[in-house]
Amino acid sequence: MSFLQRKLQKEIQQWLDKPDIIVILGARQVGKTSLLSLLAEDMRGLWGDSKNILIFNLENADHLTALNRDPKYFKEYLIFSGADPKKDFVVMIDEIQYLDDPSHFLKYVADMEPSIKLIITGSTSIQIKKFKDGLTGRKKAFHLFPLDFQEFVLFKGKQHLVSVLKEFNFKNIISNHTKIDPQRILPFKNELETLFEEYILYGGYPKVALAGSREEKLRELEELFKTYELKDVNILFNVENITAFKNLFRLMAGNTGNLLNINEVSGTLGIGRDTVKRYLEILENTFIIHCLPPFHRNIRKELTKMPKLFFLDTGMRNFAIRNFSELGFRPDRGSLFEGAIFSELYKNLGIIDQMFFWRTLSKNEVDFILTGEQKAAIEIKLSPDSQLRQPAGLRAFREIYPDFKYVVATMNQFAHNEGVYYLPGWMI
Repeated sequence: MSFLQRKLQKEIQQWLDKPDIIVILGARQVGKTSLLSLLAEDMRGLWGDSKNILIFNLENADHLTALNRDPKYFKEYLIFSGADPKKDFVVMIDEIQYLDDPSHFLKYVADMEPSIKLIITGSTSIQIKKFKDGLTGRKKAFHLFPLDFQEFVLFKGKQHLVSVLKEFNFKNIISNHTKIDPQRILPFKNELETLFEEYILYGGYPKVALAGSREEKLRELEELFKTYELKDVNILFNVENITAFKNLFRLMAGNTGNLLNINEVSGTLGIGRDTVKRYLEILENTFIIHCLPPFHRNIRKELTKMPKLFFLDTGMRNFAIRNFSELGFRPDRGSLFEGAIFSELYKNLGIIDQMFFWRTLSKNEVDFILTGEQKAAIEIKLSPDSQLRQPAGLRAFREIYPDFKYVVATMNQFAHNEGVYYLPGWMI
């Protein structure tokens, strides 16, 4: 079977011949198993048959039983399974969180079995209590997200549009001060807008993107939703009040992009603050949501303590509220569009980049602030001012922080005016 490439594959390739344990984390069904197969192909291309390359999936009961034994027998098990004892080993383990004690297993192999290179995946953060920090300095962690829009376009078989997206990416435009010629995007503008709306509605999970009809996409999302509740929530985190958890999930989906007030959520759902915090931690540690912190340099004037909550995939969010209406007919279209832009920005953050929102005590606000290699303030306007007047929040931020680049993300505008770039969402 051939697999479509992911951006993360190139990032990981440089670590394949190093001793570090490669840890690939991401939500269920984002493509971690397929990525392991792609990396196995890369390694066979590098080394031929000079190394043993083995893959274990811990959702397989036999594999799980074997790896839950004392790790001192692990190499013996590999040889018993047919590996050549004269060769080094590359062992790929899918869904490591199912092990009874993954930290002990990983530490033992790292310390005692130098001939074994480990590449592991997990559907939960290594911050959960099953993982104890015993691998500092010996692991390289990577996050695999649902498809970003460029990958989505590739999965849709629109290779000719991928090069367009690479050229007209907002980071390239604002870094190189590219002069914008709207005529250049006219030949593919409508096609990209149509694809971007599909992406906003159904999200970037690979199986959903590859599904043909609306009905197939909804079936795939339903399966994702049910599997997440059963395997991650019920089994891994032992949530007893699953009804309360589902209610919180749906409440958060309906409030994406809003400030997260724990007391309000607790009162609305009739559950304790500590329970709300635990459920939110589960959603974060399984890569469903992200709580975006506020940006500030002047705490007295700028600090808003509460974070803003976003879903990492808009399709999962829309399934939670059971709404897949077209964007133009939705009362929540503004927050949904904002959520899609958040997702694009978050998936493509550089190693030293950080992402915030900005809100002052006087109610000035900018939706997204990027710091690091790319300093940018980004305001979301699904239907912006036709006169290209700067949004008030962006203007206020610019007066305080003139060293940033300024972007207004829209559905279809493409312009540059008074130092502000107005760009369609598919360019973000």
